[in-house]
Amino acid sequence: MAKLLKSLYIAQATSSAVAFLPKFSILTPLRMTSSSRIAAILESPSAERNKGPIYDMALGPKVFPTLMENNDDNKIRVLELAAGCGVHSTYFVSRALAEGMNIEWHPSDPDPEARLSIDARVEKDSLVDSIRTANGWILGKAGGTACNDGHRDKGDAGANNNGIGGVEADYSQYHNYFDLVTNINMIHISPWEATIGLMECAGKTLRKGGILLCYGPYKKGGTAVESNLAFDRSLRSRDSRWGVRNLEDVIEAAKKEGLTLDSYIEMPSNNLTVLFRKEASTN
Repeated sequence: MAKLLKSLYIAQATSSAVAFLPKFSILTPLRMTSSSRIAAILESPSAERNKGPIYDMALGPKVFPTLMENNDDNKIRVLELAAGCGVHSTYFVSRALAEGMNIEWHPSDPDPEARLSIDARVEKDSLVDSIRTANGWILGKAGGTACNDGHRDKGDAGANNNGIGGVEADYSQYHNYFDLVTNINMIHISPWEATIGLMECAGKTLRKGGILLCYGPYKKGGTAVESNLAFDRSLRSRDSRWGVRNLEDVIEAAKKEGLTLDSYIEMPSNNLTVLFRKEASTN
């Protein structure tokens, strides 16, 4: 069981999903007709609401400037885990490019429909030079996808991902590769195993000094504002494995993978953006 929880799985491509290989560099972007592209695009009201505040309060003023200070080749490489339908991918990259940044963005989600939506949005917005084809890495045994966050009729997005055990060599070229890993609105709407998988993935793939950004609602000391406590009860009624997590537990899980708490930012609607740094001594 421990090995399962500390594994990063690679999803098999299905006939309805975008085929991918674990070596991102040899992928070619998905090409769609206008009608098929529109049909593939999913919507996320929550992502539309929080994309601006996350960029304006965290990425723009703090995260990107910090990463650029110690960047030798003037490029920021980002892994977006639980990317959902692609709202954040295209918005963040568009903003970064408009500010003159050189960015290489790798979206990832275990849900096949989510990956189709991401690739469709990227093509629609002409961002194929900056955003790689979405991959289907599964975090831990349980997966983990932002598609559970209120814009699907059922809460089982990513449940039928047909994941197979990943061989570490398949993604070893990405060890110490990324400057930034983002994970938005996943931790509370997935089993705890997905958070364990998230932390292991970030610990392996971030370069020394790289940043993990986690966004969502949290408890502190086992409690929170009443709206988040009500949200926690609602989540647990949908799936007993879900729930608003204690920030202290998330910090401890990150610490085990060489990620230390840097800071957190109070966000609208009682959410937090939590920033971790990869320790310089971590392999």
